[in-house]
Amino acid sequence: MAKAKRTAAVAPAKAKPDWGQMSPEMRALPNDMWRAFCLALVTGPGGHGKYTAAARAAGFGQGSTPANLGKLAWQLAHDDRMVAAIAAEARRFMRAGHAEAVNALYTIAGDAKHKDQMRAISEILSRTDPVVTKQDISVTHKVIDPDQEALEELRALRQIGATREKLVELFGQNGLSRLEKLEAAENARRAAEAKIIEGEVVHG
Repeated sequence: MAKAKRTAAVAPAKAKPDWGQMSPEMRALPNDMWRAFCLALVTGPGGHGKYTAAARAAGFGQGSTPANLGKLAWQLAHDDRMVAAIAAEARRFMRAGHAEAVNALYTIAGDAKHKDQMRAISEILSRTDPVVTKQDISVTHKVIDPDQEALEELRALRQIGATREKLVELFGQNGLSRLEKLEAAENARRAAEAKIIEGEVVHG
């Protein structure tokens, strides 16, 4: 009687992490460990050692010394592909924080003792039921620059009293620093243009 054939048990394939619909910048990263590093850096705590902590959380440096892991983490964080992915994910996390920003705005509007209560009320009314001041309606197709959009959201969050810790949480430390540099450059450009306009001589 023939012996029954034994079938080797096949180990179930390890499920890959579900990243959802990734941004093009995240898809451009070499592998999932790089993506995990990006998310850990954007969502994790800032401060000294943030690169090493993000690398460790992503699974890098198994058996490496802290010094070697720190060097690797620094290189990862400053790779051009990683810089682009961090900026993209910081914007996405910031937009995901819109609900929290709205809640904060309504909290201020409902606090009669808050110094910015009227500003918060005005902000709510202007965005939900704007006052129509003219009949002429024009349609403008505007291409929104992602950096400019992020700067506008940063300024809006500041107006409703968001702390720097909250801004870091929403943008990421690198994302916030990058936006602040863009903001400083934009302010410098506007100041230079204002000086040029003031220095012009109009001949009658």
